[in-house]
Amino acid sequence: SGSWIRLFFPRGIFSFLLPVITLEPGQSLFFISEAHVFKMSPLREKGRVEVQYNGSWGTVCDDDWDMVDANVVCRQLGCGVAVAVSSSSKFGQGTGLIMLDNVDCRGSEMELSQCRSLGWGIHNCYHYEDVGVTCRDAGKLLTETLHTPYGTIRLINGQNSCQGRVEIFYQGNWGTVCDDDWVLNNAKVVCQQSGCGSAVSAHTNSYFGYGTGLILLDNVNCQGTEQDLTKCKSLGWGKHNCGHHEDAGVTLIVFFLSSPTTTQKVPVTKSPSTTTTVTTTTTTTQTRGITSAIRVVNGNSSCQGRVEVLYKNVWGTVCDDDWDMPNAKVVCRQLGCGAPIAAKSNAYFGHGSGPILLDNVQCSGFELELSQCFHLGWGQHNCGHHEDAGVICARKTLFIFSNQCSKFKRIVFYVGLVRLVGGQHRCEGRVEMYLNSGWGTVCDDAWDLPDAQVVCRQVGCGEAIAARGEAYFGPGTGTILLDNLKCRGTERSLQSCSHISWNVHNCDHSEDAGVTCSPS
Repeated sequence: SGSWIRLFFPRGIFSFLLPVITLEPGQSLFFISEAHVFKMSPLREKGRVEVQYNGSWGTVCDDDWDMVDANVVCRQLGCGVAVAVSSSSKFGQGTGLIMLDNVDCRGSEMELSQCRSLGWGIHNCYHYEDVGVTCRDAGKLLTETLHTPYGTIRLINGQNSCQGRVEIFYQGNWGTVCDDDWVLNNAKVVCQQSGCGSAVSAHTNSYFGYGTGLILLDNVNCQGTEQDLTKCKSLGWGKHNCGHHEDAGVTLIVFFLSSPTTTQKVPVTKSPSTTTTVTTTTTTTQTRGITSAIRVVNGNSSCQGRVEVLYKNVWGTVCDDDWDMPNAKVVCRQLGCGAPIAAKSNAYFGHGSGPILLDNVQCSGFELELSQCFHLGWGQHNCGHHEDAGVICARKTLFIFSNQCSKFKRIVFYVGLVRLVGGQHRCEGRVEMYLNSGWGTVCDDAWDLPDAQVVCRQVGCGEAIAARGEAYFGPGTGTILLDNLKCRGTERSLQSCSHISWNVHNCDHSEDAGVTCSPS
């Protein structure tokens, strides 16, 4: 059976019919590449990936999709090499069939059909997961490489030129930066070097996807005033203990202004017969003349409440059908808060009023705004206000920026922040967490190495060497916040681990838990 591959561009469909042959066992492959008959043009170098199988076109799902797979697509189209992979938010969602899922190429394949996958038409995806690629002509890339100064940076896979995975150029090669010790001061230097505005976030854990090739820098430690990353301290070129799952990224301000969070009084209907007035936090983002806004209502802080969105100058609620943590993650990011703690349903924060604007929202978790996620369409729903969705987000470190990339005025601790106290170096000590405007300790009941590993990761250190009990680093003071923690070791923070309720314990400070981590 035969199939073809094409890229779909925002301006229309351009089909480059290069044969993809699916072989039966025992058959031989005689493939004659027709790539030489096509001339390079900017239009065919990027777009949403679509393949044709048995006479029908379909898209490719982004599960397991990476630069290795994208390189095979670029090779098959005769478009050189891949320089970026993209989601449907860049090239739009496809329609019809989803042809391939969990594509896993080795990189040497000449065609996408030669890569491993679940099989034609087998998937568990929606079109908001459609993949796209950006290719570059190898010759053009080589010319650019020869004229690229050492230490040049680029941002890959973001929504704009000031967001993405950080890559740096050294001795003829582009490589990534490991996220060990990756903090906002580092992002401020990237901001300075790239000519963008203020640094918003320093992303870790390959937030913008896995890179390929070399990992060139690790343990980057900037003051925030350096002119470029090469002036910051690090382990040295090519020295690291990382994998591409730790690639660092940044979000910087470009062509948009995030207005200050505003507080206003709005009427909120809690039941058909009761109306009250509550404080509402609204975050507005203006991008090239397009205004979108989101707010949370009726919560106890600016990072929790019923979710409301603005559409055509009207505020409305979001229905809780399919409401889950990836959706909450996008809301928390858009609000400028920390990680999601809970995705609330059944009008947890009270009944809203007015229109229900979104339903069946399904986010991947990487979108910048809720409106970029899959949904039924504005105003399309089968819900009542008893199904209004809400979120609880962690408070995030808040930086109030001046107009300069490298300056900020104050820092506010966020819920779940961890510190180590009383050790011989920064990677060991008594474990303390921040909650309700104060620091507290963790009890050593069930405390073990997987728990310690999560702490080590959270504080930016290396592997866990020991999980210490019985106030090994001295007894703490104040509240004992957590007890009976049961982490798998892969969680991003202690508050993501299984534990009994906050402040519930049968301990005293002679049982304060501690850790010893290897230096990062």
